Amino acid sequence: MFQSSLVESLALVPVRPLVVVFAVLATAVAVRRLVGERLTAGLRRRLLLGVPWGTLLTITGVLAVYLFVQGAYWHSDLLVTPFRTWSYYYPLGLLMGPFTHASVGHVTGNLLGTLVYGTVVEYAWGHYPQKRGEASFSSVRTNPFARILVVPVVMVLVGVFTGVFAIGPIVGFSGVVFALAGFALVTRPYLFLGAFLGSRIIDLVLSALLSPEPTVGGSVQYVTPSWANIAIQGHAIGLLAGVFLGTALLRARSERPGPGAVFFATLVFAVVQGLWAVYIPVGNGQYTLFRWLGTALVLLLAVLVSAATLYTDRRALPDFDGGWPSVAGFALIVALAALCLASVPANGASLGDGDLPEDGLQVRDYVVTYEEDVRNAYVDSMPLPPTAQQNITESGVIVASADREIWTVAVSRSRLALQGDATVTVGGADWRETVRVDRQSWSIAGNDSVYSVALARQNGPSRTVYTSSPSTVDGRIAGRNLTVQPVGSGFEISVHWNGTTVGRGPVPANMSSRDIGGITFERNRSKLYAANNGTRFIVARAGN
Repeated sequence: MFQSSLVESLALVPVRPLVVVFAVLATAVAVRRLVGERLTAGLRRRLLLGVPWGTLLTITGVLAVYLFVQGAYWHSDLLVTPFRTWSYYYPLGLLMGPFTHASVGHVTGNLLGTLVYGTVVEYAWGHYPQKRGEASFSSVRTNPFARILVVPVVMVLVGVFTGVFAIGPIVGFSGVVFALAGFALVTRPYLFLGAFLGSRIIDLVLSALLSPEPTVGGSVQYVTPSWANIAIQGHAIGLLAGVFLGTALLRARSERPGPGAVFFATLVFAVVQGLWAVYIPVGNGQYTLFRWLGTALVLLLAVLVSAATLYTDRRALPDFDGGWPSVAGFALIVALAALCLASVPANGASLGDGDLPEDGLQVRDYVVTYEEDVRNAYVDSMPLPPTAQQNITESGVIVASADREIWTVAVSRSRLALQGDATVTVGGADWRETVRVDRQSWSIAGNDSVYSVALARQNGPSRTVYTSSPSTVDGRIAGRNLTVQPVGSGFEISVHWNGTTVGRGPVPANMSSRDIGGITFERNRSKLYAANNGTRFIVARAGN
């Protein structure tokens, strides 16, 4: 009895996370004994009390936006759509997009990257003056508190820069994280590589704490390619912006890192972080990946970045008289300018009321509906020449707002078909509302499924906004053809004989039957049977 109670009591204690915590603490003690005071003393020489205060201030600000502006602190459904960088004509998105996130995993990953790379950046920058003979509080430039504040100010400015020049409706602090990485890898490449590996260890520890012993298995789910979720252009301009800021600091201090270390750090980071994923969307949730091009560009990037750090002339911009390093610097400037200019057509989109869906739920300035194979109005509204326009069609739950320049597929057709239902949250800086989406369907024997999609506002009635085409069962029973089609909020069966409709009626309720056109239809949970003269077979199944 006592042993059984002890086992039950121990089962209530979070032993597994405690094991991870104990392992982390024991490792920290062991590392301190091995390294001694060298690590902490080195931090204290460059940082006030050895703490990257500017990085921590930035993390606090971004986390506050996620919790209180996006509503993660109060709501389970995160508000994302109104904070994306939709258009130059929608300033809220441009200013807020870089500081908002799409999920808890998204914000956690970016804040971890900010902490790791921001610490290296702040260490390279330093809270104390670097020139011999300068006192810490002799001027604003040498004041440690002023130097601390420079860090979050520059991060915010870089965030706005990436928001203005990122292609399409992007959210997330990753552009700044890549800028921090670019700054760190050119100023302190070895320290950067250590931090890069350290971030992987921290990620492992967090995973072990949050999910210490998961049980997983095979499952059917809707998954887009991992590389299709990478904002490759935004990451690239962030990285290059960080590289330029880092090389400016090197020139100001007449420092020169080892080019081999910079090359290796750049290559490792670019490959692992997926900068090779050059792709374009082609509509309906599909993407084309140019892996061959991305691989070549990553290798070239590593060479150019390492060469550019050899340029030590004090002039603001390199020129061709500076040799190979100067040419590399010019190439990076051209690359950054090209990436920024590429965003202008996308961010120049301007929607009108005529671009909104004609039928759907009106939620203040938003229209929420479901459509299939319709042209992407956001792409069509971009100021592109006719030869550059692409006939991109989309299918799924569409959210649109002319006031916010928004036209997007919030839930794709494939994902909704797999899940059966979904929620879409719309709103603004001071309000939000969630729309429920419900897909009802029957899988027809030997033919396409039939389905309907209904939407409902919070505490409001459901309204069907889309019905698919009818579908006929493959084969005949008693010489008759059977067709199922969505009608309103339900489904209807039609029985045809020699091209003439001989009966029509709704699909029977669960555990009931109905005679239609000389055929008896029986429903047993998700299965619909047709019976005649002792012949009985399944004609449809509820679901996908």
